[in-house]
Amino acid sequence: MTEVLINELSLTGQFNSVDEFITGGALLKFNAILNEIKGPDVLLYKNYQFFESMTTDGISIHDILVGTISRQYDEIRKMKTSLSCLFEESYWENGQKHSPDVLYLFNNNCVTGQSIAEACERDRIVISFFHRDFSSCCLSILRENTEITLDNLSGETDYIEVARERNLITCEKYCIRKFKDTKLDFSTIDPNEGFSILKKEDEKLFIDGFRKFTELTWSQINVDNGLDYKEYNATQKYFKSYGKKIHKFRISRRYRCFGYVEQDVFHIIVFDLEHKYSDFG
Repeated sequence: MTEVLINELSLTGQFNSVDEFITGGALLKFNAILNEIKGPDVLLYKNYQFFESMTTDGISIHDILVGTISRQYDEIRKMKTSLSCLFEESYWENGQKHSPDVLYLFNNNCVTGQSIAEACERDRIVISFFHRDFSSCCLSILRENTEITLDNLSGETDYIEVARERNLITCEKYCIRKFKDTKLDFSTIDPNEGFSILKKEDEKLFIDGFRKFTELTWSQINVDNGLDYKEYNATQKYFKSYGKKIHKFRISRRYRCFGYVEQDVFHIIVFDLEHKYSDFG
């Protein structure tokens, strides 16, 4: 179970107006992060003072999420379900792990008693709102003479990158989420000839290949020598059951991906690590 803490220090009244906070993207981005981390394997914590944190000069996060302001914005209404997790009784003070007698410093300021100090003694992951002091993907906390690095989630896809780096999610789950709504689709992949056949050292090769494929336009893909994207012309009936025109592209000198294209999306069917199919077309 991964413990993620909301960084209340990233709300210091830095927004000029409620509109800027809500429609300017700060709350939308925060909500996107919540959607990204939600699941049975993640515990979200906040401190007792979180709802008192100020979004603007005079308006707290509680004022925005509850009451008349929340009813004035369709954006909040649409986010109501995902934001509801903020109102669960998940306060880290109920099982505090960092000592109030130990000095924790961030940017030379004492943060003992704050969530970023508590995160040092948990899984070292925090979520921050847009704030100039917390714009980095990593936060350096000094606990007496020991430097501790926290992963700071401030963008929608930050969590899956952290989760992948820490081996909290499989390569398959990472790719499904990382490349969602791109040119690649993994829903049709053969479970016996897909991610299950990759070794650990293969996974980065495939992820890098998928990243390149999704970043290029179709025109670029068609002429890229590295990808060597082409129609599969084998006379063998390997993929006859799909009833589709099969294409393949290169991951490495030896590795290939096979699939078909519908509405400009490449649906991956199998990975070929041993030229099982590649030598025939």
